[in-house]
Amino acid sequence: MIKRTLLVMLLAALAGLAQTVDCLVAVVNGKVITLIDVEIAAEFGLGREAGVEAGRDPRLAALDALIERKVVLDLARESRSADRNEIAAALAELRRRLGEDVFTAKLGKFGLAETDLEPYLEDRILFDRALALRFSQTIPVSLTEVERHYRDSYVPEQIRLGKAAEPLERVADLIESRLREERRMKQTADWVRDLRNRADIQIKKDCLK
Repeated sequence: MIKRTLLVMLLAALAGLAQTVDCLVAVVNGKVITLIDVEIAAEFGLGREAGVEAGRDPRLAALDALIERKVVLDLARESRSADRNEIAAALAELRRRLGEDVFTAKLGKFGLAETDLEPYLEDRILFDRALALRFSQTIPVSLTEVERHYRDSYVPEQIRLGKAAEPLERVADLIESRLREERRMKQTADWVRDLRNRADIQIKKDCLK
C-alpha cells in the first residue's frame, strides 16, 4: 500500500512539471473560460456524459460543454447553488469511476486539491437540474408512432441480428420510452443550440494550440 501511494505521488509530481500555461479560451456573456478550466474538464471527464467522438480533441468537447453550461445557467437563475451532499456524492462518484490512483495522479498533474473540482461538479449538477426542470413535462408519443417504429426499425433490427421479434404488445412500452427519450434529447439540444446562438460568445482557439 505504501509503495503504491509513493508511486502515485511520484507520477503526480512528474506530471506536475508540465504545468499548463493558462490563457483565455472563451468569454461567454462576460464570463471567462480559461485553458486551465478546459484542461481540467477534459482530464477528469467533466464534459458531456456521452463522451468524445473518435478523433476529436477532448478539449474541444470539454469547451463546448463548459460554454453550454454557462449559457444555460445564465438563464436558469432559480438554480444558483447545489446541495453540499450532492456535490460530495458527485465527487465520490468521480473518484470511484477514475480509480483512487488515477484520481490522485490527475489532481497532482494540475496541483489541485479535490475540493478544487467542486465548482466544476456544481455547475454540471445545476446544468442537469435546469434541463430537467425545463423539460420535466411528459413528451407525448402516439400509438401510431410506436407502431411505425416497431414496423420500420425494431423488426428489421431484430432480423438483422438473427433474433425473433417480440410481439408489439410486449415491447410497446419500451419503444414508447425510447422515442420519448430521443425526442427529449433533441428538444434539449435544439434549445441549448438556440441559447448559444443568442449568447455573446467569443472563442479564442489559438489558446488551445
